[in-house]
Amino acid sequence: MQKLTDKEIRLALLVNLGRRSNSPRAILEEFHVCNGNAIADVVAVYKTLHCYEIKGETDSISRITHQSQFYDRAFPRITLITTGNHLRRAKSIAPKHWGIMLANLSHKGSVTFKYVRAATRNPSYLPAVALQSLWRSELVKFPRVANVSVEKMNKQKIAELIASSSSTSVINESLGQALATRNSTDTMPGNPLPYTKYERKQLA
Repeated sequence: MQKLTDKEIRLALLVNLGRRSNSPRAILEEFHVCNGNAIADVVAVYKTLHCYEIKGETDSISRITHQSQFYDRAFPRITLITTGNHLRRAKSIAPKHWGIMLANLSHKGSVTFKYVRAATRNPSYLPAVALQSLWRSELVKFPRVANVSVEKMNKQKIAELIASSSSTSVINESLGQALATRNSTDTMPGNPLPYTKYERKQLA
């Protein structure tokens, strides 16, 4: 029987997110957080960021115990997407605030999703860590640093300054807007393709 892989689940997820009535402003892939210590498979940009970590049939589900310490600091909401062979283990080791989605391969060969539990607010989220996922050029455009001399500040210091002077909701909204703006053009280095292109590829 065909194994349901990370790649197949990811392509189906990109289409699924793009078709939702509350579709995200942008969808990012291979999103680095915590100075590259973890790389999120897919991040949906709403008013807050929603991280999706994918574990296919042949992946090691136990890796999320290591990844969670970084994702929990960088994302307000996190959902694990996995397959039936990993579900029992996923329920026992995924943090309680993580959502869990089950990916299945239908008899027609398409990937379907079923919610096992919804993601809830992440109590370990640190806005200053999330902000460091932005480029320095994006951070200096935040209103709270517009009138502050930041020439000698590194990215971490600027992020901490913003986090100490802004509410979490304002930070989340501004962070999402910065990433959506970054994702609006294909010409910027390292920028993922907009989900609409993946949808065309999937439906071709």
